[in-house]
Amino acid sequence: MRAWRISKASRAADLSGIGAAIEGGRWNDADVPAVYLGLSPAICCLETFVHQTRRPQIPMKITVLELPDDAALYFEPAQADLPALWAAQPADRPSMAYGTAWLTRNEQLGLILPSAVLPIERNLMLNPRHPAMSAVQVIEILDFEYDQRMFFVRP
Repeated sequence: MRAWRISKASRAADLSGIGAAIEGGRWNDADVPAVYLGLSPAICCLETFVHQTRRPQIPMKITVLELPDDAALYFEPAQADLPALWAAQPADRPSMAYGTAWLTRNEQLGLILPSAVLPIERNLMLNPRHPAMSAVQVIEILDFEYDQRMFFVRP
């Protein structure tokens, strides 16, 4: 399975989950490591773009990862089984508790979730503490820039 992530250049190959543990994320509490990926490069772009207030001034990278193809390593809950306000802005406590509980159980490598930006797209949260994490491979790290038109102010 292929997955992608966009990050600061300095963290492009870092799969420790420390970045997400610093403040927590939509699906993890602070101090709980997690690695957030997209199942397409386009959703990675949208997911990171919504957090920008201006064109990034630091170098960005898009990392291509190869993950084990064993379906037993992944869990994809039905959207109806997710907490009611899972897509709230900012992320709400129930979604963070849901993902943290999944990470703590350490049963699967990846949790496949809908994107809060575009729910028909899917994201993947990896558990860096799962034994199968050693099989995750960084395939390629490419330079990344948002298209300049994304930052145009339109009348």
